[in-house]
Amino acid sequence: MPDHRTDKATPSTGHAPRPSGQAAGAIDSPSAGAVRWLIFALCFLVVLLDGFDTAAIGYIAPSLMQEWGVAKPALAPVLSAALFGLAAGALLSGPVADRWGRRLTLTASVLVFGVACLASAFSPDLQMLTVLRFITGVGLGAAMPNAVTLMSEFSPPSRRAFITNAMFCGFPLGAALGGFLAGWLIPAFGWRSVLQLGGVAPLV
Repeated sequence: MPDHRTDKATPSTGHAPRPSGQAAGAIDSPSAGAVRWLIFALCFLVVLLDGFDTAAIGYIAPSLMQEWGVAKPALAPVLSAALFGLAAGALLSGPVADRWGRRLTLTASVLVFGVACLASAFSPDLQMLTVLRFITGVGLGAAMPNAVTLMSEFSPPSRRAFITNAMFCGFPLGAALGGFLAGWLIPAFGWRSVLQLGGVAPLV
């Protein structure tokens, strides 16, 4: 007998679904403009802070070696811990976002890397700093993909690529800003002040 069921799965085309009909109209409506740019500003700041914090450990490394009397090879675990955390956070962010939602996951990610970065400023030794840098990396790794996805969802298809690429500019700007601020903060307040700034800013 012919199958009259209407709940057949739509074949995958390999492309992300696009909003259509009423949803597309809502995204393109003038009333959505203010919300869209507010979300862009927030996501841009998240990516900027991501860039700042990722590069922060490189800026403070010479001061760390001087204060704690360690050689460059001893800093390898600290430098790599955040990278391993980035990978772990990126892998975990998808399933967590699917279960709890992207906005909640993004908010939690920012809190994780903010608190961990702030705590790392008070590390008494390299071992504690390594652990906290890994946790910071987990938050950073989870924040980036969720910020990109959230921004894409609120962008009209005709400008989605431009808006997303513009948001990504926050990462190198954050890294560059970190270098500028580190050059001023470290001589005046010490290396811990860079991590304190990187931790407080996401929590504000």
